[in-house]
Parts: sequence; C-alpha cells; structure tokens
Amino acid sequence: MTSPRAARPMRLRLSISRVLTVGVGTLMLLAGIAYGIALVSGRLNTVELLRDRNQRIVSHLIERTQLQLDPAAHQIEALRQQLQSKQIGVNDVGRLTDYMIATLDALPPVDAIALLRNDLVATRVGRVPGSNRRYEPLHGSILTYPDVAARDEAVRRLYAVASRKEDHRKPVTWGDLIWNPEIGQALINAHAPVVIDDVFVGEALAVVSLGTLSRLLETDSIDGEAVNFILYGEDMVLAHPTLLNHDYALSMRQPVPALKDIHDPVLKQIWDGRIDVTLARAMLDEEGAHIVEAEGRRWIFVYRRLYAYGDTPWIVGRYFTFDQIETEVRRLQLSAAVGGVSLILSLLVAWRLGFLIRKPLLAIGNAANRLRNLDFDTPPLERTRLRELDDVGQAINAANAALRWFGNYVPRKLVNRLVREGEDAVNTSKQRDVTVMFTDLVGFTAMSERLSAQDTADILNEHFALVTACIEAEGGIIDKFIGDAVMAVWGAIKRDEDHAARACRAADEICKALAADNARRAMLGKSILRMRIGLHSGPVVVGNIGAPGRINYTVVGDTVNTAQRLEQLGHDHQLLDEQFIALASAETVTAAGLDPRPPLIGDLPIKGRDGAIEVYRLDHPQKSVTLLPG
Repeated sequence: MTSPRAARPMRLRLSISRVLTVGVGTLMLLAGIAYGIALVSGRLNTVELLRDRNQRIVSHLIERTQLQLDPAAHQIEALRQQLQSKQIGVNDVGRLTDYMIATLDALPPVDAIALLRNDLVATRVGRVPGSNRRYEPLHGSILTYPDVAARDEAVRRLYAVASRKEDHRKPVTWGDLIWNPEIGQALINAHAPVVIDDVFVGEALAVVSLGTLSRLLETDSIDGEAVNFILYGEDMVLAHPTLLNHDYALSMRQPVPALKDIHDPVLKQIWDGRIDVTLARAMLDEEGAHIVEAEGRRWIFVYRRLYAYGDTPWIVGRYFTFDQIETEVRRLQLSAAVGGVSLILSLLVAWRLGFLIRKPLLAIGNAANRLRNLDFDTPPLERTRLRELDDVGQAINAANAALRWFGNYVPRKLVNRLVREGEDAVNTSKQRDVTVMFTDLVGFTAMSERLSAQDTADILNEHFALVTACIEAEGGIIDKFIGDAVMAVWGAIKRDEDHAARACRAADEICKALAADNARRAMLGKSILRMRIGLHSGPVVVGNIGAPGRINYTVVGDTVNTAQRLEQLGHDHQLLDEQFIALASAETVTAAGLDPRPPLIGDLPIKGRDGAIEVYRLDHPQKSVTLLPG
C-alpha cells in the first residue's frame, strides 16, 4: 500500500537544464571567489616564499661555514686544557707534535696547529701543500719564519696578550686575516692564551685556509642565476665562486680582494644600487634583504651577519634575479584571467548540457514507469549520443524485450514479484591452471612441547609473517594456515600465465629469508627453524566450497594433494644440517620455463597417485648455521 506522503505530488519541480545551469553557475561562482582570494594571498605570499627559501639556504651556508671553522676552535681549547693541566708539557716537543698530527688527521679543514711560547719558540705542525695526509713538523724560533709580515703579526699579538692579564682567561678568539704566499690563500687563526700556575707561557693556535669556503659556495650555487657570497665587513670579499678562477693582487696588507675589485658586477652594487619595489616590500620588512639594480636587471639580496670570527663581522648571503618573482606574479595574473573566462564558458556549457540531457531522461523515465506497470508492449527508446544515457536506454530496451518473452511463459503476477524482490547472484565454480605451494616446519611439534604457549605462538607468527611477505610479493594468495604449515596459490582469482615462475621465485625468496632469520636466531642463542616446501602446477576447481553459512573461496583437486605430498617427500631428501628443501614437480619447472633446469632428484612415487613423477630440487643446500639443540 502506498503511503500518503509518497502519493502526495511535489509542489516544486524544476527542469534539469535550469538546475544544471544554476547549480554549476553557483559552484563556479563560489570557486571563482575562492580562487580570487587565493590569487590575492598567493601574490602576497610568493615573494615571502622565495625569501624564506633563500633565507634557509643562507642559514645552510652559515651552518656549513661554522662546520668548517668551529671544530678548530674546539681543538685549540682542548690543547690549552691539555697544556694547562700539564698532561702535555710545553717543552715536550714529541708529545706535542703527536697530538697536533692527530688533531690534523681529525680535522681536514685545519691547515696548521701550533704552540707559540713566550720565548718566541714555536712548535708547529702544518700540512704539506697539495697533500691532506703529509705533515711538516717544525720546532724553533719564530724569528726564523720566512713570512715576515705573518711573523711580526704573531709576535705583536703574543706580546699584547702577555701584557694584559685580563686576557689570560679569555676563551678561544679569532684573529685578523693573514695571507700565506706559499699556498696563495688567505688564512684565519683561532688562538687561546695558555696559562700554567698563573704564568702566561704562550698561545695555542690553529690556522684554517679560507679557500675551502669559496669551494663550498661554488658547490651550493646550483640554483640558476643565484650566487652565494661571504663579505668581510662591507667592503671586502672573503669567499665567492670567482675567487677560484681569477687572480687578484693579494698580500698581507690585503689578504682578500676588495668589493670594488671583485669580478662580479652585481655583487659590486650590493650597497650602492638599492632601489624600492612596491611588489617586493612584503619580503623586505626586515634587516637582511634588499633589492639592487645592476646590469640592467633587478636582483634580490638576502644575507645575515656573523660576529663570531673576529672583530670584523662576516656577511653571509646570496642574491638571485627578481625575474623569479615577476614570473610568478604574471603566472597568477594569467590564472585569474583564465579563471574568469572558464566561469563564463562553464555557465554556457552547463545550460547546453542540461538541454541535451533533458530529452533522453524524460524518455527513460517514461519507459521505466511503463516497465514498473509491466507494460511491455511499448516502442524501443531511440539512441542518443550521450553514452551513459544511451547505455541506460539500451538496457531498458533489453529488459523490456526479455520481460516480454519471459511474460509468455510466466504469469504476470509472478513477473511482478520477481521485479520487486530481485534475484540473488549465483557464484559458479571454475576450473583453472594454477600453482599450489605447501610449506611446513620440520620438527616443530617436538620443539613446541618444550615451549610455552606464548613462545610457540610468537615463533609461528614471526615465521608466517616472513613466509607471507615472500608469497605476496610474488602475487600469491595465502589459502590457509594449517598448524605450522602454509598453503598458497598462484593464478586462482584471475588467470596468470606466469603463475609457476612466480611461485618458484617466491620459494627461492622464502629460503633466503629463512636463512637470514636463522642466522639472527643463532646469534641470539635460539634454535633455528628447518623447512620443507612443495610446489606443483595443474588444474584445480576454484570457487566457494562449504555449507550454507560457512563457505570458503578455495581450490580443490589432485594438484593440491600432489603439492602437499611433494612437501612431505622432502622428509626423505633433507639432510639434518640443511635448513630447508624446496621440491617441485616437472609440471611446475616446465611451466616456469626454468633454464637451466634445477637438479633432478628422480622419478619418485607420490602417495595417492598412480606411477611416479619427476621431482626437482629448487634450492641450494645451506649449511652455514649450526643447528642448536631442540
């Protein structure tokens, strides 16, 4: 009986063309509003994202710079502690030299390490130019050092520190830059006063070459036109990729090139070419970023200052072309225009689609109503170019034809009942060629008698996880677990011409995994596991097998029994010190296309089958793990 609510006519009924036009138009309008908001915020965020990205790169450069220099300071502090605690004597040249060589071995960025005593006698170990593992130990008066400028600077600083007792307790500090003519590079040294029993005895020093920093910047300058740099103050260039391939007139008076002399016209304008760009103000709201105009283009500089390496601050930064921001903004503007045009076109397309869909839908609705009333004597629906609607129409035509024929043999009342209640799907069983695998643990029953229930379950769970992973990796399906055995099938759910080869590969991976797991168990002092595997290929019945309320989708047949018998046959051919054995029938080996064929055990009788079958051994015996008791 029809309820009053179902029989009551609807007050408002709309055509599908109007619904599509209004609905799609509303959605597109909302999407356009959201898109517009996204464009505005995207325009504001683009420059900030670029700034943050480059700031992260600058932070990375600073970290790399600190990794080059800070270990030298740490080692100088360690040497000072060794000397002040008298674990190494200031006059023990042998032990001092050994300690310094060990320090240089541990710190490749450090070029030399030394102890300069207050009597101007120095114990020094430096790297031989061009070699990381050859050292040149020296001991003697610093007055004989050939580099007069560096010598005079070291003596001046030594006397200055000696005369100021308040400096005797200072931590490690970094000195001014010096020039080394032998290696053609600027150096910086970390030094710390050495005080023994309240008496100033000298300074411990470590020297680091700054050429490594330029190579570091060149390595990190991989982002198109972006260039990394380190300035010494605001008018000297400490590190820059061009320092590696250009000659500069450098000396002790000028150990690094001046900014005005650098072979980089953009970097030269870092302070003099600043301009204001409205679009980029969002990224220039803090110190450490500005825009420069140079070489007819605009460039963005981002940088940070370091005050940890001497009295003169270092400026670590990079610059990149402003075109990156302008390109992103133009892309956003183009997206806005495309979005507006898309909105208009979508409204037109929605109106047209509604008109095209309305006519066939009306015809389908009328035909469905006639079928509901079992009115089978109606003309077929016309074809339409809309595929889904055409499929529905043809399905209704077919149903109408079938019911018309069905009505000739079955009373209309019965047909009406079938239409109302439907028909349960019937799953039919199939015959397919598959490969079946059985695995079984050898002697596990006896082992489990000595284990607790939890230990037994843990071992089985770990083993089944190992076996299952190998089987599923090759597309196999676990049919069931039987005690400590596993049954798996390849090619049952859908046809698979490669089922035998997949099963053979899975058997090989199971053997490898078991060997690795046994090695682990042996190291832990646990008993290892031994396994048998059997493989056979042939036809089986695939389907739902069981009783009502308890059905399994499984395979049955002689192929299953033979695979299990092959696994059991391994008992007669597995040696006591072999961890596993994998036997396969000739059917499996042939179907897998194994070339060369594995070793043939022979023609062996199989329980439950007439005659013998060829049996092959897939695995290679493994005897590397000694069996433990139990």
